Amino acid sequence: MKHPPAKLILFDLDGTLYLNGVLFPRVRELIHQLRESAMAYGFLTNNSTIGPGSYFNKLKRLGLELNRRNVVTSAEATCLMLRHLNYGPKIYILGTRKFRSYLESQGFVHSYADAQALLVGFDTELTYRKLTEATRLVLAGAPIVASHPDPICPGPFPDAGMLLEYFRAARPGVVVQAIAGKPHRWLVQLLQERFQVRPEEMIMVGDRVNTDMRFAEKFGMRSVLVLNGAPRPELGDITPTLVVERIGQLCDQYWPENLGWAEPAGKNIVGDRRGRKS
Repeated sequence: MKHPPAKLILFDLDGTLYLNGVLFPRVRELIHQLRESAMAYGFLTNNSTIGPGSYFNKLKRLGLELNRRNVVTSAEATCLMLRHLNYGPKIYILGTRKFRSYLESQGFVHSYADAQALLVGFDTELTYRKLTEATRLVLAGAPIVASHPDPICPGPFPDAGMLLEYFRAARPGVVVQAIAGKPHRWLVQLLQERFQVRPEEMIMVGDRVNTDMRFAEKFGMRSVLVLNGAPRPELGDITPTLVVERIGQLCDQYWPENLGWAEPAGKNIVGDRRGRKS
């Protein structure tokens, strides 16, 4: 597939830009370089334990240059998905207090008695009571949706995808109606609306084959698989556009202009595309 010049580069967070809250070498330099270029950038995460505002504050504390629009999360894609599916406002939210709070700020109300659907997130505050209530809803036929499909979060910790497997076991034949995060379409729709670019104008940078790289391949994006010291994973049916050893190599050796993926700096900068306030 021949791609047009790239206009947006997307970075996964855990395992790609940082690990255990510590940035990999040259990440600040990379983001500063993008800030001064014609390329827009976004920080993209499936992690739904906190909302986009909390992620913005976290990345600012790490010293990265960004505005709120640069942060794109599965929590935001979840709201888009729920509205399009007409689920709500009352849903059962299997997630953290911060996830519930963000959803409530967007008009969704946590309810067990009147739940129209079960929403599965990354619940680091999971209790037996919550699991029991969710199971009863599934057995009663409530539709299931999820913020993202990852079975394991870097750490490693059991994630939303593991809970989805639990509910599939609880009621054999159950179908998960929709999933918001990578590699599914609701996140793509959110990106298109926010940045006004097409998927073929995006570059996805990440460390995971089944979410980051599959996301890129599924929607026709270019992709960069970053190892950051980890062994090269099995790729299966996925073919990343590029595999690099360290994220810092994107500062020079694999800069999008050098690869012919982007317009030279100074060309085709439209409006607020770099993430700066108008």
